[in-house]
Amino acid sequence: MKKIILPVLYFLFLSIPILSQDVKKENLAIKTDESIIIDGLLNESIWERAPDAYTFIQLRPDRMDPKKIKTLVKILYDYNYVYFGFLCYDTEPDKIEPGTIKIDGDLRDTDSIYILIDTLFDTKSFYYFATNYIGTKSDGTIPKGGRSVNYNWNGSWKSFSQKTDFGWSTEVAIELSCIFDKLVENKTFGLSLVRVVPRLEISIFQPNPLDSAFKPYELGRLKVLELFDVDTQIELLKRADEQLEPEKRAKITPYVITKSESGEKNKPSAGIEALYAFSQQMSGQLTIYPDFATVEPDFERINLTPFELYLPEKRSFFQVDSDIYQQPFGLFYSKRIGDIYGGVKLNGKYGATEFSLMSAQTKKDEYLNKESANFSVLSFKKKNILNSLTIGFTAANKYIGRKNKGTAGIEANLDFTDKFKLSGQFALSYGDYGKNNTAFFIGPSYDSTTLHIHLHYKQIDKYFGDNANYVGFIPDDNRRELDSAINKTFQFRRGILEQIRYRSNYNIYWGMDGTLRSWQIDEGLFFDLKNKKFTLSVLHTMEYKLNEYFLEPKFIYIKSKDGWIKLYTKDFRNDRTRFGSSFYGGEWQQFSLFVTLGRNYGSKFQMFGISKQLKITENLFSEYNFYSIRYRLESLYSTYIHVLKLTINMSENIFGTIFFQRNSDIGKSNFQVVCTYAFKPPFGTIQLIYQKGSPEFGVIGTPGQTIFLKLGYVF
Repeated sequence: MKKIILPVLYFLFLSIPILSQDVKKENLAIKTDESIIIDGLLNESIWERAPDAYTFIQLRPDRMDPKKIKTLVKILYDYNYVYFGFLCYDTEPDKIEPGTIKIDGDLRDTDSIYILIDTLFDTKSFYYFATNYIGTKSDGTIPKGGRSVNYNWNGSWKSFSQKTDFGWSTEVAIELSCIFDKLVENKTFGLSLVRVVPRLEISIFQPNPLDSAFKPYELGRLKVLELFDVDTQIELLKRADEQLEPEKRAKITPYVITKSESGEKNKPSAGIEALYAFSQQMSGQLTIYPDFATVEPDFERINLTPFELYLPEKRSFFQVDSDIYQQPFGLFYSKRIGDIYGGVKLNGKYGATEFSLMSAQTKKDEYLNKESANFSVLSFKKKNILNSLTIGFTAANKYIGRKNKGTAGIEANLDFTDKFKLSGQFALSYGDYGKNNTAFFIGPSYDSTTLHIHLHYKQIDKYFGDNANYVGFIPDDNRRELDSAINKTFQFRRGILEQIRYRSNYNIYWGMDGTLRSWQIDEGLFFDLKNKKFTLSVLHTMEYKLNEYFLEPKFIYIKSKDGWIKLYTKDFRNDRTRFGSSFYGGEWQQFSLFVTLGRNYGSKFQMFGISKQLKITENLFSEYNFYSIRYRLESLYSTYIHVLKLTINMSENIFGTIFFQRNSDIGKSNFQVVCTYAFKPPFGTIQLIYQKGSPEFGVIGTPGQTIFLKLGYVF
């Protein structure tokens, strides 16, 4: 099959057309001694001699119409770079979607190209590089299964796109040193090339995808470095590291800020953030008196459980490489760390080993009578052991009042095949309790493009969470738990449906003394319509919960020969049904709504929710979330939550956000305005921030007003 058009790849939150490749021995890349100018034109003579990479690609025949578009891809390499040239033909150039200028964002709603590289060919994870019609760049890493994307990884590469009379073209040059660090002869790596054409795609938005986003085990092998012996590669990496310019290695950002609060004196302060790249694979970060004033507040939410809700981290210092801490047991949860005097981080990768170290010192809180504490975290993962095993270790510690409290644990994932694996984790906690403080998890799972099955067993001792929650996130302990799931996707070639997804989960746990504490059954159906980016869903939950979290007694009445008798009951039978729909038309064209009806802990309720992202104008973007819950008690009781965010780009240098939220349940209102003026070169910002109410989740705070003025500059 010659010059077949690539499908659109939607690898996160989407139902994805899968790209596959035959494993070929032919070399799709040729070596060049010419100097390649990255201008998007492919006008060097060497490009004409390079073969078309599409010659060796196979895919589903019903994905795109080759009469509308065709794509040519050519690949070159030298001692420093691997080059990709894309010629994107389009018979309707006026319909090309230029899209976003957001760096390191999702470019799939624009006409764009993606390059996915698996350097170890272990199908565990790969790098991706993407650019679109107007030259926006995005890069990162994607683990096996494609269920999450790490945008924090930054490679060393350049690209340029050009509008042409036949459509558009782009050139990409990726530094070999940023993707290769293991020196072997006849280097072979996995490669997938993708062209995204939004108006022709037939993928459907999936709010909670469980299917693999792509088939990493189908990535083709491409020998582009077979002429490089070990000595040559050593010289190549040495040259590339020497070419890492000082200004690329280090970035220092000092700032000064003044704070004016109602009834308080002005409080000027200063701080500094510094980044240093020791190499393409290792970087360090230092922060002193970091400014969290401009961090977006946590969104208020409705909680239908007696457990603590998990909140995503929004502070940039803690976000970098945070995916390494994601484990079945949350041994480290950065939201446990409040305001800090300062912190240091070291993140890196050497071959198949990833590691992260962090230490931060919190500020003393006289209002809450909290002492200053030190938080330290160490985590590393070793992948590709015997081509099938991954082992990780994480330890987190809080040092306060001359005492240590924290967690430590190991995890392992063994891939028997590309689809079947066994996972496990063992952890212990220490602090207030010295016994009954361990936890472990083990279970097999099976994953294919249309089927997911798992059976997991967890055991969490009685006091594990009491210690662990000083640094981690363990919503509940004292349990022996069985968790299983069967998820199946049925695909259709005809009719209005693209696919039907069946989702189920079955969970039961007992206390360590054998008392049945809970069972829960979840069943759901998702109907994905073709070409409409539209999904309809229905989910039903039935559960039993032992009444051990509610102080007020619950009563039921039964009829006897002596009349009605009031009895105390210690358990609840909850059930709820959720009807939902969602539409996805790009980053700023999303809409979803749901209605939930049921009974929760003895009370009937109705819950309603709306989520909307909308591009109002070219420079005005909005995000709105609304939730309401209405309980049918002796008197009706309702809670309403509004969350509104506006992003305004007044010019290339002036932009801002307006944020408002209201939680009627606790009487909380929070309002924040951030106005930013950016100037360069090299780069600096002036920010004016207005804050009213508390940005902390579930905290009413004082109704006072605060104004911040901040000046920052990057050296």
